[in-house]
Amino acid sequence: MSWGVELWDCVEEVLGQVTSDTEDVCGVYGKFIKERGEVEREYAKNLRKLCGKYLPRGEKSGRGQQGEMSKERAFRLLLTELGYQAGQHEQLSEIYTKTIPQDLKTKAKEDSKLAEKYKKEIKHLQQSVDQAQKSLEKSSLKYKKIQQDWVVAEETLQKGESDCSLSRREVEKLRSISCEKQKQCEESKSLHARQMTTVKERKEEYLQTSLPAALNGLQGLSVGSGQYMKEVWLRCVRAEQEADKVIQGCHKEMERIAEEVRPEEDAQMVIEKFKTGNMPFTEVTEAKTNTIKRSKSSMKISNDIESQTLYQQKRQLQTKVESLEVEISKGQKEMSGLQLMIQSYTSNPQFGDVTKFKAELDRATLKVQLHESDLYALNKELSGVNTRLEGMRRSSSFSHPAIAPHSLPDTSGVLRRDRSPEGSVASCTQSDSSGYPSTASIGSASDKDNDSIEESSDYKRRIQTLLSQSEAFYLPSTRVSTSSYVV
Repeated sequence: MSWGVELWDCVEEVLGQVTSDTEDVCGVYGKFIKERGEVEREYAKNLRKLCGKYLPRGEKSGRGQQGEMSKERAFRLLLTELGYQAGQHEQLSEIYTKTIPQDLKTKAKEDSKLAEKYKKEIKHLQQSVDQAQKSLEKSSLKYKKIQQDWVVAEETLQKGESDCSLSRREVEKLRSISCEKQKQCEESKSLHARQMTTVKERKEEYLQTSLPAALNGLQGLSVGSGQYMKEVWLRCVRAEQEADKVIQGCHKEMERIAEEVRPEEDAQMVIEKFKTGNMPFTEVTEAKTNTIKRSKSSMKISNDIESQTLYQQKRQLQTKVESLEVEISKGQKEMSGLQLMIQSYTSNPQFGDVTKFKAELDRATLKVQLHESDLYALNKELSGVNTRLEGMRRSSSFSHPAIAPHSLPDTSGVLRRDRSPEGSVASCTQSDSSGYPSTASIGSASDKDNDSIEESSDYKRRIQTLLSQSEAFYLPSTRVSTSSYVV
């Protein structure tokens, strides 16, 4: 069924319907989609504001801090996932408020032009038919008037022929007038018949061809507009489905994050955070009121407060040791790579100048040696702290129940080295293949010569002096076999 056949007599109603459909594209549907986008934008804005409000200031970079509890980390990651959800709603807002309204505006403009074109075409066809109909009516009136004049002339002729008082000449004149009127009537009749045929043809062409074509064009325009809106709605739904996929992924990730909360480990981290290493004393002492006793008591409290930081000092030293071990491992890999480059360039001079790699190896060697000296000093200091803690445990009459040792999860992925001063990075140095003394050999010599441990600053200064006086390269032990060289 088509509009050209079924609605040939409802042209005005059809034009009104098409105009209304075109206006609704931007008027009703466009406004609704735009307001929907504003809702999404406001929701995303509130989510961002909520995340910013509850995200700790020190963690706005999105990175966790050392010693972060699992529940704190989970909350931070949950806020991050919530921020991802806000991003999806921002994308929906962008589609609803800018992309789709712009497309609807363009579509409405095109449809308006086509509708106006069909409207003008139908109006022109109607004017053509109306003009032909008016010409036919004028021709019909003229034909009737001429026919009436001929009838009157014929009656006058008949009266003149029957009247004996009229001369023959007057009768001939009346006959001539009657014949002229008859001739005019026949010509008018013929013209009227031709005009009737023309009007009939124009009406048939208008009603059977031109008007149906225009109405069918308007029908296609209406169907195209509806199809476009269908695609727009599907586009909106698909955009939401894509956003929902990401949001569902965020929900799964949030569920996984929540499952990783470990309250027991958090409780152990509290111990690690605040533990001082002190042991409780059970002796009861009598309170003295004299000034000297109060002074001694104050000094004892001050010493207790100072000793409360021993365990925290131990944790800080362990952290520094782990950091230095990572740096030393990186430096050794760098040195190994530079040694391979030097060996390759020495064997193949056409590769280029080897001097720059030697200079880089010097810097890398010095850096590793300085790190090793710092590590040696830290291990010595850590050994002293451990000794003091052990002495406090032995001097206390209070004994702890057996508790399974707990260690925090190691996220660095680096194997810890031996904490003892003598064993620190001993595997990294080779005194027989280098002009620099290794930390292990220096540590052994100092243990044999002196009972006391030299200070870290003096030790570091000694290492730097030895490095500056040596002319050979430091060759760390690596799995890759490389030949040593001498400058």
